[in-house]
Amino acid sequence: MLTVAGAAGLAVAAFASPAAAQTPEVESTIVEDYSPVTVGDEPTLAIAQIIFTEAFPAGHTLTALITIDAPDGTFAIENDDDDDCAPNAAGTVVECTADAAESVSFDYNYAAVLEAEPGDYEYTVEFKVDGTTVATADDVIEVSAHSVESFRYGHGQVEVEPGGTADTAPSFIQTDALPAGTAALAYGVSEPGYIMSGLAEASAPYENCVDGYWNGDGGVTCIVTDFEDKPGTTFAPDSPISFSVGETVPGPFDVCGCGFEVRPLTAAELEDEYGDVDTETGDQLGFETVSEGDDPDDFGWAGYIDVRTTENPFDLSVADANAKGKKGDEVTLTVPVKNLGPADAASFFDGPGSYGIIGSLPKGLELVEAGGDGDDLSCFEPDDPMVEHSFPQVDPAKTDFVCFFWSVGAGESFDFEFTVKITDAASKAKGTLTVAAIDDEGYPGIADADAKNDTADITVNGTGSGNGNGNGNGGGSGKLPKTGTSMGMIVGVAALVLVAGIVLTALTARRRKAGAAGAIEE
Repeated sequence: MLTVAGAAGLAVAAFASPAAAQTPEVESTIVEDYSPVTVGDEPTLAIAQIIFTEAFPAGHTLTALITIDAPDGTFAIENDDDDDCAPNAAGTVVECTADAAESVSFDYNYAAVLEAEPGDYEYTVEFKVDGTTVATADDVIEVSAHSVESFRYGHGQVEVEPGGTADTAPSFIQTDALPAGTAALAYGVSEPGYIMSGLAEASAPYENCVDGYWNGDGGVTCIVTDFEDKPGTTFAPDSPISFSVGETVPGPFDVCGCGFEVRPLTAAELEDEYGDVDTETGDQLGFETVSEGDDPDDFGWAGYIDVRTTENPFDLSVADANAKGKKGDEVTLTVPVKNLGPADAASFFDGPGSYGIIGSLPKGLELVEAGGDGDDLSCFEPDDPMVEHSFPQVDPAKTDFVCFFWSVGAGESFDFEFTVKITDAASKAKGTLTVAAIDDEGYPGIADADAKNDTADITVNGTGSGNGNGNGNGGGSGKLPKTGTSMGMIVGVAALVLVAGIVLTALTARRRKAGAAGAIEE
């Protein structure tokens, strides 16, 4: 716990001696015990600091008296390397001494002994100058019960076809005796979460299993009351957990690094959390012995089940755009962006999207606005770091806009709008409009089923002949209009975040632009 008190919140006593007139006022105190702590754990640092408003006159002594409201022997306290704090034998009082200064920080180490009762223990820190109290601070040490890790875990892998189901029953080894009073073992398996939520579903059709991972969302939990307490034994479920995926879930793709865990429950916890679960009748999931004498180091502290889909591509496509009009006209072009399936182009990354529309205007067109107000798009200048990280193939000098979108389902489409000004109505140049999926060093690794329809033409009055400057950018600035606030300044340096199930694999952090819509205009 941390307590910080300013002058207004301090209990401050005035000096009665003539020297008191030379003593600076107390500005603040800081008390930090870094709790909660667990009984039996290694010592934890504690700090008691006092700050005065100005430099302290020489010749004064500062003390801090820490008094803990706890039974004798609850805490083992020792001085740190500074040798300025001394605990009493009972571990309830610590007295620290130093020459007074403008700011003094006392620190010591303490631990809750293994026999300590979990709970909250109040303590008071009394700061004194030359024996006179100048400030006091109160706080609470939180002590948690010792946690017994009785199991280590194997690693499960399943491959699921689109619209199919696959079974798994990953093993675990018991390393230590179960905690006293264990009445049941809860076997929990998670599902994909966050961005991947809904792409795979776990199921356990047994009477002693319920939906939800530890009473949460997604996954299953099975309550086993008929179990053996046998350290050194490797167990596995005697019936499988199943994972299923829908027909439009894309692949091949690691849809989930799902987790599994075995948790001992006391009788009270069993009744409170799973009192309605039938653990006696019908089809029950239990545990069976796999082997004995396995090396615990071959198992991990956390259990994982990798769920991977088989090949199931999406097929993004974009249509041609033709700006019709005379010189000086502003024309809004509406282009359908489609996913021809068979799989969804799903969201794989945290904001601002997992796919992009990349536009390079031909000579004769000048960009006014990219991304209509109603589009769920975020548009960026081509030289923005977001574009550099997401689409390294983009050349900022030859590109006019890049707009990100989240996803598009199999067989679905949306209209993408951008507005241009015609600067040469007779231009025969040809620009390009490309739809592309983000690929971060091979992730997610799903190939577009037909790359040929990913790029379309942008022309002026239907006369595009490919006789422009050869790079698809004949007259634009190569950037979104600069008259507004730079999207790069709004979004900042950013990159990709992959989230698979409950396992977060950080590639780099990036945030979606505040305001979401992402249209940039003059």
